[in-house]
Amino acid sequence: MTRILSVTYSQSGQLEAIVSNITAIFKGHAEVVHERLKPVPDFPFPWKGIDFYDAMPESVKLIPSELQPLKCNLAANYDLVILGYPVWFLSPPIPLTTFLKSDNGKKLLAGRPVVTVIGARNMWVNAQEDVKKMIAEAGGNHVGNIALCDTHNNLVSVVTIIYWMGTGRKDRLWGIFPKPGISEMAIEEADRFGPPILKAVRSGNYVGLQEELIRLKAVELSPNVVSTENKGKKMFRLWASFVLKKGGPGNKARAGRLHLFKWYLLFVIFVVSPLVTAIFYLTMPLFLKRIKSNLKYYQSVSLK
Repeated sequence: MTRILSVTYSQSGQLEAIVSNITAIFKGHAEVVHERLKPVPDFPFPWKGIDFYDAMPESVKLIPSELQPLKCNLAANYDLVILGYPVWFLSPPIPLTTFLKSDNGKKLLAGRPVVTVIGARNMWVNAQEDVKKMIAEAGGNHVGNIALCDTHNNLVSVVTIIYWMGTGRKDRLWGIFPKPGISEMAIEEADRFGPPILKAVRSGNYVGLQEELIRLKAVELSPNVVSTENKGKKMFRLWASFVLKKGGPGNKARAGRLHLFKWYLLFVIFVVSPLVTAIFYLTMPLFLKRIKSNLKYYQSVSLK
């Protein structure tokens, strides 16, 4: 029987729900082995105090940590690997980076087709670029990508995600704001991506899989969000280097710089980003060709 390995990291369970819906159709057609990554020590959820921001430098710089031993059969011949992950600071979460850079992760991906599944607020292309590179370095063949996002207004989704991360509650803040994260309907409807993936894995032919997933709206991009994200990732790299000069995770010496980063980030999101958005749309006609080219690339599984 066809054998598929699903490797996920999810704090809230949202990402695992998405992957479970995608793979539901595989039952009776393929054996699906679910591997849930468990970091050592575990990251808290909900996040408390400065802990969330303390994960920024290592996330951005792709610095691995530790994982509990994998439970899957490392010697098994998997026909497909599905990687499911959320996005931290425009970067892959530390546990996924740790897996992809580990000897066992490389062993599981080498020579195998890989489909990535992303659950994000609205910015994920830079994290996916990092993941693409690590898949290639591990010898994997990236054949498909699905990215589901919170579709609410950027500033609204910032408020709701902060509320969710700080409380662990996925309800409506004050009864006014929408529920945080990806909508329940979008999570349920993720099952539409299962049939083309199953068809590809059973035939062993992945040519055109990403195009079929795109037709099913697996990847939808806002040119303004992509432009803002690319600018933000450059600044995050500078901040990560600045904080790391004061030591590694949990080091009290870097707390001051993390607090500075926190207020910088909030200022940029609520004050600077609306101005950047206005400027982007005013100048968009001047760069339309480049914008369209970038969007086409980010929808694909190609690697620059």
